[in-house]
Amino acid sequence: MQRAGYGAGAFGAMAAVAVLAAPSASAVINNVIVASTNPVVGCSYLVTANTSLLGSVFTVTFLDNGVEFGKSSVVLAANQATINWTPKTAGKHTITAKQELISSQSTDVTVSEQSIVSKLLGTGSASCTSQSSLSAQ
Repeated sequence: MQRAGYGAGAFGAMAAVAVLAAPSASAVINNVIVASTNPVVGCSYLVTANTSLLGSVFTVTFLDNGVEFGKSSVVLAANQATINWTPKTAGKHTITAKQELISSQSTDVTVSEQSIVSKLLGTGSASCTSQSSLSAQ
């Protein structure tokens, strides 16, 4: 009985080392895309993390300037994890997609304030731009 426990523990440790040392581990997340070139405070944008086949088995954590704003599973058919992001402040934001101990990629975006007219009229969604893409650098 005791030998089986040691064997299972050793196998688990070897599997963990194999995952961490895998040659493609540094490329599990290939890039991060924010679905706007001009994001605006208060508007919602789709963020996509494109992964390699190996990356499709791990959950992706999304961060805005180091603060987590959500997690998403990878859709196997597309090798992508997506989530909606609503910036709360204007200025430079670093959006990161991370898979614990495996891989991470980031992209920088500059978020603008809502227009004065939108603020005064309370029509924040009117200042939200159409969606286009911005790739990780």
